[in-house]
Amino acid sequence: MPAPELSLPRNRQPVPTRTRLTTWRLPVVAYIAVLVLLPVLVVGGAVTAGWWSTAGHGGVTLSGAGADGGSGAETGERAVPGNPADVRGSMTLREVAAAFAPITTAEILAAFGAPATTPDTTPLKNLVTEGGDGMDIPAFRTWLERHLTR
Repeated sequence: MPAPELSLPRNRQPVPTRTRLTTWRLPVVAYIAVLVLLPVLVVGGAVTAGWWSTAGHGGVTLSGAGADGGSGAETGERAVPGNPADVRGSMTLREVAAAFAPITTAEILAAFGAPATTPDTTPLKNLVTEGGDGMDIPAFRTWLERHLTR
């Protein structure tokens, strides 16, 4: 038996009550604007706050001045690392040989098992072989450290 507060007298019918809740129609343009702007604002805010950073081809720490005594920024040259741990796959053979003077491009090519006719403008990442019989970048860093200390 239902509670007496919930029961209706015999001659009465239940009447639905109106709620105060209303729905808003969001225009399609506003919906698309929110979907596009929200990720842009989140990523932009994270980059500005320093929570999100990407590492591109630049950004390698500068170990010394360029050949003409300048920083190298005027000529468009990238900075080269002074530490083998900073070597990246985007660096060319020429950049690695210039940064670590006792090592020659021929020695680097031999370490990767690449042909001697490979141009010195080839990035290191292009020398890494897919088959696994060659050398990868972390192994090259170790090889470079070993050859610099001998």
